[in-house]
Amino acid sequence: MPLAFLILAFSLRVGSIPTWNLDCMLNFPWVWPITSTLPFLFGPLLYWSVLSISQEKTVRFSILHFIPYIGTTVFICLFLYVLPEADYAEMVLLIFTGNPPIWTLIINASKVILNCIYVILALCVAFNVHSKRLSTVHRIWIRVLAVFPFVVLCFFSFVALNPLATVRHSEGNSLPFILLSAVMTLLLYAISFLVLWAPTSLEAGGIPLTGKGPALISDEECNELAEKVIKKLSSGLYKNYMISEPLLAKELGVHPNRLSLAINRSQGMPFRKLLNLYRIQHVERCIKNGDLSAKNILTLAYEAGFSSKSTFNRVFKQETGQTPTDYIKHLQQ
Repeated sequence: MPLAFLILAFSLRVGSIPTWNLDCMLNFPWVWPITSTLPFLFGPLLYWSVLSISQEKTVRFSILHFIPYIGTTVFICLFLYVLPEADYAEMVLLIFTGNPPIWTLIINASKVILNCIYVILALCVAFNVHSKRLSTVHRIWIRVLAVFPFVVLCFFSFVALNPLATVRHSEGNSLPFILLSAVMTLLLYAISFLVLWAPTSLEAGGIPLTGKGPALISDEECNELAEKVIKKLSSGLYKNYMISEPLLAKELGVHPNRLSLAINRSQGMPFRKLLNLYRIQHVERCIKNGDLSAKNILTLAYEAGFSSKSTFNRVFKQETGQTPTDYIKHLQQ
């Protein structure tokens, strides 16, 4: 999600660069607050994306990171709303003649400083991830994701902090803006290429979408996770018909794919099969203990965690080779 928002923000900003001209700003004032504040989103979304891909657990990102964007957008909207049309036209002319109001320079400087902070944080995360769970693809992906925006920031800083760049742009020399557009477009293409080349690199915590490829977690980690699962199931968790691999992963504080990989490698079966084994064993124990004298087989199945009769019958035959009725008859012989 954060990466999707980052791509959207970059795309909107690239698309809005051609609107930065005298005629457009004079005739369409509403473009200013919509497009000029987008750079406030780049840093927070980048940092959030890098954190999300490099860590196993879901990264909760506070709304506080987006206050600069929200606050600046609201400020510019209100300012332009109360500003007389003639004063607005005069201000735009000052900007495009190299004498912008001081508050616009302060906002641009704030964009650069804020993005510098977040890019540095993203680089620190990208180049200091030592966990063995991350594959080479994940490490390359995270580092490219952090380095490319740093290059974009350099070009953006030159345009944002140099009023003469706008003057030259209005006079026909758009090279700084063309370079900025080219670098931002290249970033979008790089992200798209990496996603197409290695879609598993988007998985949080370096967990692949399939079991193929090199092992990303050690046997010791697999066994530890599997022991936790066995302990949970042995305590009666299997009786909860709502339990699922994602819910159990959340309870254990790990990524669902990581939990699935651990169970498959340690137990030699997927979680659903392991869960059904516990449920079938529960029903078998109840039958052998004589519980059928007070309850019918379907009641025992529901107590074991099965959600329907058809599911119970199908799973029971898969695991025992007999239908529940045949199994009971065989015991009574």
